[in-house]
Amino acid sequence: MNTFRIGFLIGMIMLVFQFCSVLSADASEISKGWALFGTYYYESDGARQPVLWRILGAGVPEFLDITTESNNVKYDEKNRKHPNGDPVTEENDDLVCMMTEYIIDYLLYNDFRDVADKTPPLDYQNCQLHQTLQNQVLGDMFTREQISVLEEMPGRGYIAPPSRLGELFRADYGFVEEDFVACKKRIATGTPYAYKKGLKRIGGHSWYWTSDWRRYGSRWIVGDDGHISVSGVDRAGGVRLICYLHTDRIQAVSGKGTMDDPWILDVLSPSAQIQSSSHPAIATNSDVSQ
Repeated sequence: MNTFRIGFLIGMIMLVFQFCSVLSADASEISKGWALFGTYYYESDGARQPVLWRILGAGVPEFLDITTESNNVKYDEKNRKHPNGDPVTEENDDLVCMMTEYIIDYLLYNDFRDVADKTPPLDYQNCQLHQTLQNQVLGDMFTREQISVLEEMPGRGYIAPPSRLGELFRADYGFVEEDFVACKKRIATGTPYAYKKGLKRIGGHSWYWTSDWRRYGSRWIVGDDGHISVSGVDRAGGVRLICYLHTDRIQAVSGKGTMDDPWILDVLSPSAQIQSSSHPAIATNSDVSQ
């Protein structure tokens, strides 16, 4: 066998080894870092780019993750969300929580304020922002196959703003566990698309919505310096999204998991697809080219 053939075979073996190494990292190593998954409007002219997600860590969404009028208690050690307190099952022990690195849009939370003694308290699942995210943004961002590897969050759908107690107070995700205290890990900037739509800069950064009820007419937000603050509900604001991903249903086709070289994720198998009739966004919007 000549030198050229030997070199060629060695190169092919190395490529196979590298490819297998990427696949072996899918379920076991994709628990921190950054990944590209789905696409969304990014440039000021509306041109699309892959969505960059920060992988916060392992976690399982719960009904009690979002604050409503009925469970609106002040945060303390008693209601802290411990990572080992999540209801892990055989079906969801592979889940990781991901948050968009950037504020990806600028959207209205609701077109009216809920008022004590005049209107019922407006839960997140009944607000306009929730409807926009589930019926429009979800299908704009993901294909049917990509949605099939996401876990639906109780009361929030497949994608949602982060929750104050569900994600934004988790120390294992790198966040400060207090309101009105600056937190570098929660600071975010917007995409050119979001700024074009009206997102405001404050000190180079921007604020964004959470899913949580604060009081009648107001909701918790994340301020420009990462502190948890409050805003009126009948206005537009930054949208930074959370989702929960099944890592045993995806593969990393390239990347190293860093912000500069994120994993590029793809659906491993189409066997767990969601039927087009089961969700309005999938049926109407999810055929957008990814």
